[in-house]
Amino acid sequence: MKKLQIILLIIACSCSSSSNEKANLRPAEWHGKWVAEWETPPESYPGIEDMEFYMDGSFVFTPDSLTVTANGYPDCIFNVDTLSHTQSWYVSSDTLFLVNDPESPGMTYRISTMSNNRITLQLMEDIFVTLTK
Repeated sequence: MKKLQIILLIIACSCSSSSNEKANLRPAEWHGKWVAEWETPPESYPGIEDMEFYMDGSFVFTPDSLTVTANGYPDCIFNVDTLSHTQSWYVSSDTLFLVNDPESPGMTYRISTMSNNRITLQLMEDIFVTLTK
């Protein structure tokens, strides 16, 4: 009988810690709509002139998904069209992971700074995204 109680206690503890871990991977303070601004330094693109090196858009975080909207425009280094994509997401350590599906990882952003109303992210070496509430 005592073995059964110990096994049930272990199972209960492991279940509760995994649900807490999942909640920690998608922190509630990220939930909601954030205004996004992408920037890249013109020095990263030598020889390219008459282009704009910023783009605005939004990140909308829910407990289960993230919708990224990027408002491209003519002469924008990032894109000429507006794009919107919904995917899964999670945060681990200093990284925001976007996941298209379990077999197809998406983009990975390094979290540079974070406060209640501002998050700065870095994509690759020279693309920076600032999120503000």
